[in-house]
Amino acid sequence: MLPIRCLLMRRSKHGNHLTNMARATGATDRSKRKTQDKSQSEIKDLNIDFKHSPTVWRFLNDDSFVRGLMGPVGSGKSYACATEIMLRALKQPVSPIDNTRHSRFAIVRNSYPELRTTTIKTWLEIFDEATWGPMRWSPPLTHHIQLPPKGELAGLDVEIIFLALDTPKDVRKLLSLELTGAWVNEARELPKAVVDGLTHRVGRYPTKAHGGCPHRFIIMDTNPMDDDHWYHRMAEKEKQSGKYQWKFFRQPGGVKEVDAQFKDAIYAAGKYWAVNDKAENILNLTDGYYEQMLIGKNLDWISCYAQGKYTFVQEGRPVWQEYTDTLMSEDIEYLEEYPLQIGLDFGLTPAAVFGQRLDNGRWHVLHELVTFDMGLERFVTQLKIEINKLFPKAKEIRIWGDPAGSKRDEIFEVTAFDHLRTQGLNAKPTPTNDFKVRREAGAMPMNRLINGKAGLIVNKSCAQLRKCLAGGYYFKREAIGSGQERFKDVPFKNNFSHVGDAFGYLMLGGGEHRILTRSNARFGNQQQVTAKVDFNVF
Repeated sequence: MLPIRCLLMRRSKHGNHLTNMARATGATDRSKRKTQDKSQSEIKDLNIDFKHSPTVWRFLNDDSFVRGLMGPVGSGKSYACATEIMLRALKQPVSPIDNTRHSRFAIVRNSYPELRTTTIKTWLEIFDEATWGPMRWSPPLTHHIQLPPKGELAGLDVEIIFLALDTPKDVRKLLSLELTGAWVNEARELPKAVVDGLTHRVGRYPTKAHGGCPHRFIIMDTNPMDDDHWYHRMAEKEKQSGKYQWKFFRQPGGVKEVDAQFKDAIYAAGKYWAVNDKAENILNLTDGYYEQMLIGKNLDWISCYAQGKYTFVQEGRPVWQEYTDTLMSEDIEYLEEYPLQIGLDFGLTPAAVFGQRLDNGRWHVLHELVTFDMGLERFVTQLKIEINKLFPKAKEIRIWGDPAGSKRDEIFEVTAFDHLRTQGLNAKPTPTNDFKVRREAGAMPMNRLINGKAGLIVNKSCAQLRKCLAGGYYFKREAIGSGQERFKDVPFKNNFSHVGDAFGYLMLGGGEHRILTRSNARFGNQQQVTAKVDFNVF
């Protein structure tokens, strides 16, 4: 495999070609770069070698409209995308008007701090200001590279616009923006609406008068993400076909799991690891790069950032730290001899968790119903469908819900529980909706060991609940100094919080609340007790 040689400018036999690397005519540079030795600003051949990165090579040689590149940290993804921007600029047709190749690209990240500290840093390591011309650091951040024509060589006019697009509403920043192509840096941090917005902004510059835009594209690079992310769905589940299908490339992991006898194996997260002999970009990394990063990391972190696998990585402090997915999840089935119990969380993102409490005190969580942007009426209809389809033989159904559902609707003057009863579902409010009580009720079966097995078993099909319990529902970390870790008292509300609350109501209504508040264990208003000491110990 041959290296990619991006020889952007050549030296002529008469000496340096385009010294000072084509700053715009008449441009003024007030930075300290003027004090540097002039030899440092001479044009040099840009030799970028990907012969040891076959995945990157295929990525760069592909002409798909949208391309994604996913891999572990240190695999050269950002360098590859930056290189692709310049390669595509050089492939632009020459304008018949001014003998120059015109192009304009957007480089997108989720926020301006990340743009400045990571994306732009990477870009300027390859296309530094001293050689390629100064950045404009006022919004929108722009690097405008201009090389005028010289002899038989056509000129080059490349405009790079750096944008922060964190939410779907930020897509309006793209309105009226005419681009040749775009690079979405760290795609897992951005909503799909950003990529969708870019699809109709690329391929619009330059105009046909300047040669048109035959090479329109969107490229994305990213570290792995959870398997419910839009990137995973597009790459692994909803694969497209046709001329403009999206194409995704996945790099080999930086490390692999090995036996304890393997030479130079590193022990971390309960397993032994070694550098993957198929890892890419190894020659450009310092010795021991992957080995040293493993120490002190948990298995999910290693799977995501070192192995390059789709993985859910925990943030903050989990609401249920007692939960261990490997011990508390397995394939289980409905048992007809026990009542079916359902916990409900209301609102515009309602959720339901289905379970059974066995005679020995173990909980089996069988099924989940997680919805988004759905009103109560549609949710109840879907709930009835799930019950009839999955549990047609259920003889007794007990439904527990958030006590806030007892509040009357301001328009129809009915409660959520009233509406459930009109649909044939006899739901009852739990004794409390206090978060601390709910959390403890959910944690109690996790702390029980019954016949050598955990007191809580979650069906493996309950993907959202398992991620919720594993850390998707969490307390956010507060920023404090002195190397201390402190977390907020209230958990962070996100897509996992609703199914987590439904699980808490299932545990409360299903009997865990009675254990917490039994008469011989007063957790509330405890009275002072005076011990009797007027007795003879003999």
